[in-house]
Amino acid sequence: MTAGKTREGKRLAKMMNRKFIDLDRLIEEREKKSVAEIFSEKGEKYFRLIESKTLQSLNTSENKIVSCGGGTPCYYNNMNWMLQNGIVAWLNISVDTIVKRLSETKKERPLIKNLEGVELKNFINLKMKEREAFYSKAQIKIDTENISIEKLKDELEKLVSKN
Repeated sequence: MTAGKTREGKRLAKMMNRKFIDLDRLIEEREKKSVAEIFSEKGEKYFRLIESKTLQSLNTSENKIVSCGGGTPCYYNNMNWMLQNGIVAWLNISVDTIVKRLSETKKERPLIKNLEGVELKNFINLKMKEREAFYSKAQIKIDTENISIEKLKDELEKLVSKN
């Protein structure tokens, strides 16, 4: 949720000379609809299913950086699949920063478009608590409020060289 996955993923892919894939954009290309349209027309259950199928259809033999949605690791055994097929980095961010960033893009996010103030903050707190068990399985945890893309690159390179 607005942790900088796409922005930092693109920068990291460029620095490491890797292909970059934004899972949400790939889903939009395949479905020919925005994520918001998919959610509103077909529901979250449908979206999570095609999200999982899209993720698991990626070629695991090529080195690439994949940016997934904040909910991706929490459904259909996706986190275990990601851990078996790559290195997972959790870009952590404070709830207050998430609230601030999401307030600017709410209309694009079906689950929160009608939430304001305390309701929005409570929703985000709940989602973060639900997701933490999945996120905590990541091999790398980076505080994105103080992120150094160079540090993330160094951590990834260390893990890659160990495997």
